Amino acid sequence: MKTKGLLVLIIIGIVLGIGIAWFSADIGAKKSESVAIKTENLQGLSDDNPDFAVWGARFPDYLDMYLKMKDSTHTATEFAGSYPYSKINRYPQLTMFWDGYAFKYDYNQNRSHYYSQIDQMDTLRNNKEYLNSHGLKAFDGQPGACMNCHTGNLQNLVKKFGWIEFNTMKYWTIIKMMEGPNTVHGKKMGSTCADCHNPDDMSLRVTRPAAIKAFIARGYESDEKHGIKADRQEMRSLVCMQCHVEYYNQPTGKKVTVKAETNYQEIPEFREGNKIIEVQANGIELTYPWKFWKKGEPFRIEMFDDYYESVRDSFPYDFIHASTKAPILKMQHPEAELYSGSVHAANGVSCADCHMPYTRKGAKKVTNHFIASPLLDVNASCKSCHTQNEDYLKNQVKDIQRMVAANIRSAEYAVASLIQDITTLRSEMLKLQEFAKIADKKQQEIEITKILTPALELHRKSQMRADFMNAENSSGFHNPRESNRIALQAVKYAKDGQNEVLAIAMKYGIKMQASKLGFEDMRKIAPKPSEVNNKRYYESPLQDDAPKDLLKLDKNLVPYNYRVFSNQK
Repeated sequence: MKTKGLLVLIIIGIVLGIGIAWFSADIGAKKSESVAIKTENLQGLSDDNPDFAVWGARFPDYLDMYLKMKDSTHTATEFAGSYPYSKINRYPQLTMFWDGYAFKYDYNQNRSHYYSQIDQMDTLRNNKEYLNSHGLKAFDGQPGACMNCHTGNLQNLVKKFGWIEFNTMKYWTIIKMMEGPNTVHGKKMGSTCADCHNPDDMSLRVTRPAAIKAFIARGYESDEKHGIKADRQEMRSLVCMQCHVEYYNQPTGKKVTVKAETNYQEIPEFREGNKIIEVQANGIELTYPWKFWKKGEPFRIEMFDDYYESVRDSFPYDFIHASTKAPILKMQHPEAELYSGSVHAANGVSCADCHMPYTRKGAKKVTNHFIASPLLDVNASCKSCHTQNEDYLKNQVKDIQRMVAANIRSAEYAVASLIQDITTLRSEMLKLQEFAKIADKKQQEIEITKILTPALELHRKSQMRADFMNAENSSGFHNPRESNRIALQAVKYAKDGQNEVLAIAMKYGIKMQASKLGFEDMRKIAPKPSEVNNKRYYESPLQDDAPKDLLKLDKNLVPYNYRVFSNQK
């Protein structure tokens, strides 16, 4: 028995020895792979050539992940995803919001970072001829400022033209003067490695001049190498926050000399003898409205009220609403502002933790550069902190997004109702002798606008809030409490606006009832796909009608339909 027992112990010892030897060898191999990341050859990388193919050649794993975004354009989630359907078809109330502005005519669900420059070049909002022939006769073309967060060539363009000059120049003039081919490795290059990484050591950095200026104004210290001083975990959010924000074009009040074309054409190449000349133009500067949002504090929507009031003399509005004549502010994509007050932000969770979660490539722990919705990989994005199972976590996100979406739609319908009522009142006031006798149509409009000013100011405040929530890309998940507060403020201001309309109507003897528009009313004004020269502008499935299952969701998404919120549809 003793001999048999000894034999068993010897066999176990041999097996353990082989296992330990294999494990040690494996660790050694993995360590050497990890070390290889730190000693990667960075020679040849510089801001002079931001092409992701050049940078990615040193980091093939990251390049593979980045390039997956190219082929990930056919997945629509309930409120976002990367399927580029028409958002003005899904939410026709937005065409009422943006009456008199280019977004009324073309606004699609955004695709990935790979397409950020391509989609901006292709949108009809960047087509002067189309917009001039569709109600925007005064539209004179997009400025270069629109390229700030869409091109990986930004740093070189600012060096070449100057900061204010770059923002002020015409968009397509800059495209023509850019070096490189008319592809993603040149003029159509979207977000790249160089936007967020320093070529010396691949450390994270902020590169956008407007973002650096705004962060410093909030209380951050400047840093020559990284734009601003911050630790690595904070940088994993700040590099995203340099673009995913609200911004506007602030007039500088000064003339600036810029490059221009003798015959401005919205195409990427010079044609028909078109020449570059120098002209004087009114300078503009891309600016973030963050003066009242200090470092370490959560953002609140009232800070935008205060900011835009503080600059109203030099920047009174983004556009005058064509029907109501209200001075309107158009929100962009304020993910950073909304997220700042969230429970995730309070616990030090960065944007990259959820949207670029760590993954493994062999022995290497790397940040996933296939930037996407966390819902596509809940295990990697959520379960590193949360212990619940995948289905539970997905349903939690859906539940939150659907509840907030119901409030956002309520806010949008309330603002649309206010717009309809102000438009009706303007029309009825024009019939009154007091205003009909004014021969000068402009003066007639000014006189009516003076009387409607209290309602127009409420239109401005309510639409800014509803627009903020629609433009923000998480359907409220980034901060549900603040989202609901903002949406309900929009409803309140819109209702207050309708009460103002009724009071003014009563004063002038006009009989009116407050409108109450909803989902079915909006479907009646849903725009069809855009056409140019009698041909559909985008090839299917791009800018298709909104997916039917999403419209069904929107129809049922009302605050008192508990089955939708409980995923029991």
